[in-house]
Amino acid sequence: MKAVFVVAVALAAAGCTPGSGDQQAAAQEKPHFGVAGWGKLKPGMSKQDALATGELAATGAGKTGTCEDFRYQGAPAVDPKQVAEDDALEQKIAEAQKVADAAKAAVGPAPGPNAGAADYAASAERIAASAEASNKVVQLTVESTKRIADRAEAREANGGVLFAGDKIRMILPPPGATAAKDIAKGATVDQLKAAYPNATSSDDKTFEVPVPDQRGFVLSFHFNEGKLTTFLLFNTESACA
Repeated sequence: MKAVFVVAVALAAAGCTPGSGDQQAAAQEKPHFGVAGWGKLKPGMSKQDALATGELAATGAGKTGTCEDFRYQGAPAVDPKQVAEDDALEQKIAEAQKVADAAKAAVGPAPGPNAGAADYAASAERIAASAEASNKVVQLTVESTKRIADRAEAREANGGVLFAGDKIRMILPPPGATAAKDIAKGATVDQLKAAYPNATSSDDKTFEVPVPDQRGFVLSFHFNEGKLTTFLLFNTESACA
């Protein structure tokens, strides 16, 4: 009994009771994904500052024009071969677009009423060359669009950040993350409204909460058949050029 009393006194002197450490840890507020961002990642951050937080992988997960994906540290790694192929495709599109623009400019005006057969033939060749060059751009763009869709799907599944130029355009939560009041995928519209009374919507599928002091940024919630499927921070004024 004396030994038990001594232990109890020692714990009391330390300002705790048996098991209190676990209780305090459990009582700590669970981090939520919200208007303030996720972890050290904040809306409006520059690419340099975001990468310096250590929250993201050191290498990107793919580019589309001026936009680039980055996954979180510890997320499934992207196949470097896939990234290289994506980059090569974007370069091909840029080069094909230059060729198409030049071919279109070379078409020139239609032959006049006094033009000969040779003039009409040359004009037809230029028109055909322009059409062929434009079709090449379309074919490459279709392939690129599929790759973009695949990256978007992976971004939603794994979470991460999409940069537009030097600024964050999107922040998506990692798997298992929740918003305020433990709002998670599968939540109802009523649960969302209870957690975010200031959420606005133009329909019953997308609700937005403005981010204070960050023009263009919203915390966006997307529903399908009344259930939350995706939520993210999004800059409505930025785009991938």
